[in-house]
Amino acid sequence: MRHIRRLIILGCVFTLLWMAASVVEWSTGHRVLPWSAYGNCGYSKPTDLPKTIQVGLYEEFPNPWRLKQLNYITFPVTLAVAAPSRAEFLALRSTILREYPHVREVYFWPVLSHDEGYYPGTWSDSAAVQRVANDAADLPVLWDMEMPLQQLPSSARSWRDNKEFLNHWLLARTKPVHIWRTHTTMGLDPLFLRLAGMHFDPLDYPEVSLHLDLYMKDTDPTDEQMAHILRCGVERYGSRFVPSFGVLDDGYGSGFVSPVILQRNLTLARDAGVSQIWLFGVNGLNESVVTMLKESIPLEE
Repeated sequence: MRHIRRLIILGCVFTLLWMAASVVEWSTGHRVLPWSAYGNCGYSKPTDLPKTIQVGLYEEFPNPWRLKQLNYITFPVTLAVAAPSRAEFLALRSTILREYPHVREVYFWPVLSHDEGYYPGTWSDSAAVQRVANDAADLPVLWDMEMPLQQLPSSARSWRDNKEFLNHWLLARTKPVHIWRTHTTMGLDPLFLRLAGMHFDPLDYPEVSLHLDLYMKDTDPTDEQMAHILRCGVERYGSRFVPSFGVLDDGYGSGFVSPVILQRNLTLARDAGVSQIWLFGVNGLNESVVTMLKESIPLEE
C-alpha cells in the first residue's frame, strides 16, 4: 500500500508540474517542458511533392485601400475576410469576386464585438459564438481560435458551453472549417490545449484543417526546427495542414517578416510536401512578394 501511495503522490506531483509548465507556455509562447513537442514525428521524407501549392490570404480589415493590393495577384488565391455577420460577409464577397478575378473563393472569418471577446474561441461569449456559427451555415469558414481580447466575467461558463457546442458543430459541418491556432511550441495535438478547448484536431473532424501560426520576424525557430514542424504537420494532417506565414510588410508599423525569412519558409514548406500555405495579410502584397512566391513554390495557373 505504501508503494502505491508513493506512486500516486508522484503521479500527482508530475501532473501538477506539467499543468504549471503548460500554463506558462500557453501564456508566454515559449517552450518550458524539457522535451520537444515534435519529437515523435517529422523524420520521413516526402516521396512525391504536390505539383502545385495553393495560396491563401488573410484580411482582417477588408477596407478598399487594403483590398486593392489584390491587383498584384496573377494566380488563383483563396481569401479569408473578417466580418461580424453573414450579411456583411456576403456583401464583401460579392464585391471581391466581381473586382478581383484571381480570387477563386472567399472564406467567412467571423469576428465578435470586443465586449464579446472578438475571437470566436472557446473562452469568448457563448451566445456570440453560437450566433456567428449559425451565420456560417453553408459557408467555408476561417475560425480564429484565440483567447478573448479581454477577460470576460462569464469565461468559465462560456468555456463549458462553447467546448460542447463547437464539438457538435464541427462534427456536423459539411463545408470547410479552417481553424487558425496559436501556441505552436506546444505541438500539433497538445493534450493541454484539448483540455482548454483551444484545439480541435482535424483527425476528429472531417471538414477541419489546421492553420498553424508560424508568423516570424526573426530566425527562431531555426531552419532545421521549421523544417521539422512543417514535415510533422504534413505527416499528421496531409493537405489539411496549412502553415500560416507573415506578417507581410505593408510599410506601416513593425513586427513584419523579412523577405529573406519568408522566402526561406516558402522553400522549407515546399521541401516538406506542404500543399497549401496562407499569408497575412493582403495589405502587404506587392510586386516583390508575388515574384518571391513565383520563384519559391509552384503556383496554380
